[in-house]
Amino acid sequence: MMTSIIIVDDHPVISRGLKGILEKDTSFEIVGEAADSKSALSFVEKTQPHIVILDITLQKADGISLIARIKEISPGTEIIMYTMHNAKEYVYRAFQLGALGYVLKGDTIEEIRKAVNTVVQKRPYFSSGLPGSIAHELLSGKSRSADALSDLTPREYEVASCIARGMTPDQVAAALFISPKTVRVHRTNLMHKLSCNGVQALLLQLHKYFPS
Repeated sequence: MMTSIIIVDDHPVISRGLKGILEKDTSFEIVGEAADSKSALSFVEKTQPHIVILDITLQKADGISLIARIKEISPGTEIIMYTMHNAKEYVYRAFQLGALGYVLKGDTIEEIRKAVNTVVQKRPYFSSGLPGSIAHELLSGKSRSADALSDLTPREYEVASCIARGMTPDQVAAALFISPKTVRVHRTNLMHKLSCNGVQALLLQLHKYFPS
């Protein structure tokens, strides 16, 4: 049986290059390529792929914020983060939300193939470029996100990601298909959870946790 894969990356050169690499393996089938969250979720819903290879830094979205939504519409799909970000906060948060693999863009071609073959068997995969302590803590169940975002719900994380990009409540509402009023409620909850006394303080705090 072929392994169906969707690639989500907003850099066309990287997406095409990754597709070309993976398609050399006849057991892999690329069933979709997306550069934004809306297209990604649409492809996932239509194809129910075995694997989504997902970048963290996307236009108008944080890739980590898509993990829970992907798992919601396609529970059998496994997610591999493919990114240049190697900070443990990103790794912990990605696995906390449901990712099963984490590969760095500086890794070898063979590493992404190994990741797909491992994750499709429902086993976790960690880049060889990550500190061994990260994998040990996650696999032993001793880890907890090292940042203040660990207590956020998936929806709060999505809203936080949008706010960090300077989006207004109306823009966040349009991006996430919720009302501006709901966005403001989430923003208030975020200020409470992150101990911020205003929107500007919240924005400054979020800039510490989201890649630009």
